[in-house]
Amino acid sequence: MGNENKRGLLDKFFFPVGIQPVCPKCGHQGFIVLRDDAVVNADKAIAIVACASKSCHAAIGILPASAVWDE
Repeated sequence: MGNENKRGLLDKFFFPVGIQPVCPKCGHQGFIVLRDDAVVNADKAIAIVACASKSCHAAIGILPASAVWDE
């Protein structure tokens, strides 16, 4: 957890002016996308955008899986 706040290579190219998205719950700057095909009320596959912090994993947003992955 000590290196979570370091800026990576992509941060230098995609966010060079200092605009960095952060988790609204914990303030972490990293995100992951989780695939969840078995949601009870979902009739199609979805992708959940979540905080990448090991102690948070707050759901930031939900998208159709086809918007994230080629299917």
